[in-house]
Amino acid sequence: MSRRFLVSVGLMSLIVTILGSVGAFVVFSRELSDRQITFLGDYVRERSSNVDSRFSKLTALHEAAAEELGRRMNRLSAADVDALAEDYFPLRPDGTRRSLDKWFDGAMNHGEYTYGMGALIAHADKLTPEQKKLLVASFELVSDFGQAARKDYDNFYFFQAPATRLVMYGPARPDRLMFYRHEAPADLDLTKEEIAYLTSPKEDPSRATRCTNLQHLVQDAHGEKLATACMTPAYVNGRYVGAFGSSIELTGFLLDAVKRPLPGASSLIVTQKGELIAYPGFIVPGKAADATVAGYEKTLGLRRLAAAIAKDGRRSGVITSPDGRQIVAFGRLEGPDWYMLLTYPKAEVAASAARSASWVLLLGAIACVLQTLLVVILAQRTIVWPVRKLAASCEPETFGAAERPDVADVERRPDEIGVLAKALRQEREKVEQVMSSLEDRVRDRTAQLERANAEKSRFLANMSHELRTPLNGVIAISETLARKQTTKKGRELAELIVSSGRLLERVLTDILDFSKIEAGEIKLARDEFDMTSLVAGIAELHRASAESKGLMFEWCVAEGAVGRFAGDTVRLTQVLSNLLSNAVKFTETGEVVLSVKPYGVGVCFEVSDTGIGFDAEVKKRLFRRFEQADASIRRRFGGTGLGLAISRSLIELMGGRIEVASKPGEGSTFTVHVPLERVEGESAAEAAQEPETIDIAGARVLLAEDHPTNQKVVQLILESVGVTPVIVENGALALDVLKTEPFDVVLMDMQMPELDGLSATSLLRAHEREIGGRRTPVIMLTANALDEHVKASLEAGADAHLSKPIRAMALIEAIMVAMISREDPQSGARVA
Repeated sequence: MSRRFLVSVGLMSLIVTILGSVGAFVVFSRELSDRQITFLGDYVRERSSNVDSRFSKLTALHEAAAEELGRRMNRLSAADVDALAEDYFPLRPDGTRRSLDKWFDGAMNHGEYTYGMGALIAHADKLTPEQKKLLVASFELVSDFGQAARKDYDNFYFFQAPATRLVMYGPARPDRLMFYRHEAPADLDLTKEEIAYLTSPKEDPSRATRCTNLQHLVQDAHGEKLATACMTPAYVNGRYVGAFGSSIELTGFLLDAVKRPLPGASSLIVTQKGELIAYPGFIVPGKAADATVAGYEKTLGLRRLAAAIAKDGRRSGVITSPDGRQIVAFGRLEGPDWYMLLTYPKAEVAASAARSASWVLLLGAIACVLQTLLVVILAQRTIVWPVRKLAASCEPETFGAAERPDVADVERRPDEIGVLAKALRQEREKVEQVMSSLEDRVRDRTAQLERANAEKSRFLANMSHELRTPLNGVIAISETLARKQTTKKGRELAELIVSSGRLLERVLTDILDFSKIEAGEIKLARDEFDMTSLVAGIAELHRASAESKGLMFEWCVAEGAVGRFAGDTVRLTQVLSNLLSNAVKFTETGEVVLSVKPYGVGVCFEVSDTGIGFDAEVKKRLFRRFEQADASIRRRFGGTGLGLAISRSLIELMGGRIEVASKPGEGSTFTVHVPLERVEGESAAEAAQEPETIDIAGARVLLAEDHPTNQKVVQLILESVGVTPVIVENGALALDVLKTEPFDVVLMDMQMPELDGLSATSLLRAHEREIGGRRTPVIMLTANALDEHVKASLEAGADAHLSKPIRAMALIEAIMVAMISREDPQSGARVA
């Protein structure tokens, strides 16, 4: 009977499994086919989105340039226009204006380096003064925007039709823009070209960015190179004046977009009319004859395919080609209004799905045997039943319940399952005991942590606030001492105090923002800096303290780490200064060394010393907040125990890491790996023009400040430039004085007794409007530089906002700007 039962079960299992496997094969094949088609759609949608983002950035670049053009024109006087026109593109004997060679080779222009520029202005004798101003403004604008966007786009230009007037930035062009600078005929006529009318108000009333079909490059005498031009109309005071554009050849990202499709698939880009834009079949990058393009369009049936996609109406999706032989995934490129297509043979999709699904049949046969021999004979009797019973007894809802499944018979088994049953019962009892008290313990611990964190935050905030006022005095007085020193040594010592004060100021800010570090809200800056200069500045800051202890202090930058980098210099300075300060503090004899060397995509900083060192146990808690090696360290050397914790948080925020190696009595080596981007040329700050300055000696300045230290700080700064301020203690007194005496500038503290700075400024503006008096510039002073304080200052009527500790140059510059803006009302508010 048992044999007949097993045979019956085996035959039934075989039949059921075969039928199930065949059904699963069909379903699985269809599912795989649908998934492949869905994958093709997702693949093209993602790739088209990536390509479209490039066009979106290009549109944003053009629109920003068009918006800036009017402002540049407004800043040019007639005399400036004539002088600059002769400097940029002087009149040539053939009646054109062409740019000088120096503007392509590279030359300084008003403090900035200009290069890669070419210009051709036909019919120059017919230029109106306004048109000349437009072209002069566009020359500077194209240079600035072209350099800024060079990483993404190798050319940028301004084009004006119907006259052929082109100002172009293209430093990477093989012909060095010689065609426009020298070779183009004076009567070059582009009126019939698509770029001449593509963005005109008639053709482009919506003022959108538009791209041409594939066109021959004007400067290509052989007609082998094809490109598309994407252009955005420019309007000044509502009047169409031309277009900003960029030419995209069949190289670069267009070729990359179609060059690496999925195996067996073909990728291409077409217009809405089915005109071919990019295709891997263009074997020579950037070159394709008209006949080649037309042949591909006909062979691939692009016009019918484009019509089918347009009829579908979706932004992206998958359709079957009109001939029924291809699966076509498409995605719309919104910028140029093109389509990215990926074609895949329909038969190959079905065949691939069938090949993948064929394993279902084999797996079904194996499953039949396993089901008959194992599941029926062994699993049900010896494994499934006892395991299910054990599992039921371990369900979460059974913990602590009065009734649970009885597993005593399973525990009595002499095999491994019996042992497992006993062990599970014992562990369950332990878990029940732990769970009974866990919630209370977690609740108590959470409350303790919250209280501790709140106390810590209050302590940090109060400490920072109390230190800002004396720190303001230390920094300002040190700057005054530095200016008045007559010896080099005296200046160096005073400047060292200033540098230390500034570093302490930033550390205090970091301590106040400690909660932001924990919440991940600290934002990194991107400064361009010279590595040697940065390291030298940091090292010299600590040399005096090292040499005062008789220590050797050395630093070096390896050859591979020399050069310019981009990163947060303040955070790097803070971290390295902390490590150097610790090294000097914990070293009695020997040396402290700071070295920099290349490492991967960044640099490696090493701070080593011959100090007291520490063991592996100390290393485990070294980077914990508010902890030091041991209590004796705190008594002997002081410190909060925050430095290394903050340093590690900052380095990890930069994507780097800190490592340490140390032995007791032999010293320590801290290694900081930081990914830093290499940059070329001058930074934006170094290349910036000098701001406009005036002599403010003798200026009438009113200071409203209640704190004596801050009064003295401002007085010292202003007296150094020949200004004696009138000082009052609150906003009410400031208003009384302003109603009786005229002042060039008012320095207003935000928080004062009786009447604060915000209220006093609002009342001053109301009084000026009431009597029709001249606006007196107000510079708001505060110990906070949060966004809400800046916004409140400007809304109250302040012209600028300075945060404490006050920097002498920042205050003097703010007063200069305020006095200049009083004469030039178009100047805007400033924040420092």
